[in-house]
Amino acid sequence: MTWKLLLLGGATASGKSTSGTEIARRLCVSCVSADSLWLALKRATTPLTHLALHHFEPADEMIAKGPEALCQLHIETANALTQALDEFIAREIKEGHDLVVEGAWITPELAARRTSAWIGARAVFIHEPEPDQVLAAMMSRQSVAEPTRRQLWLAPMAWRYGNWLRGEAVRLGLPLVAARPWQTLVERTLEAAD
Repeated sequence: MTWKLLLLGGATASGKSTSGTEIARRLCVSCVSADSLWLALKRATTPLTHLALHHFEPADEMIAKGPEALCQLHIETANALTQALDEFIAREIKEGHDLVVEGAWITPELAARRTSAWIGARAVFIHEPEPDQVLAAMMSRQSVAEPTRRQLWLAPMAWRYGNWLRGEAVRLGLPLVAARPWQTLVERTLEAAD
């Protein structure tokens, strides 16, 4: 392992959480989900004080916005979380912890800044190019035969967000790996990180 910190980004249902957990297990390091930070910040704030952290409430209002607008809100939320994630990562680096941080909230801009500032940091983005595969992965993860209402509005947004992440990662010269084949995703991610 040539890194102490791995930032693993990607859209919902791209395989980043499963891969991040497995990488951490194999290397005996900790894995932290950026979702945990988002949920903690949501709990400590209100829509009046930090609207971008609360965009996806209530869900019924979100559905009516459509996938393109939801993708823009997702980008806005990710950008709003960047400062807090950056502070968290800086603290972990200072403490010398070996760590995988995974999550859809990790932006390529944050990853590029961290990897250029510290030789021990790496970033990899996982991308699923097929919208039907995003929905299939969501269904598989929740063990349902038919998509839920939430999955039907979340999958098109997640696919668009994944394409935005891909474009930004390419623009910033960050490693990008295809989500499939799933069986080799961990190995391909580790290879891209080293």
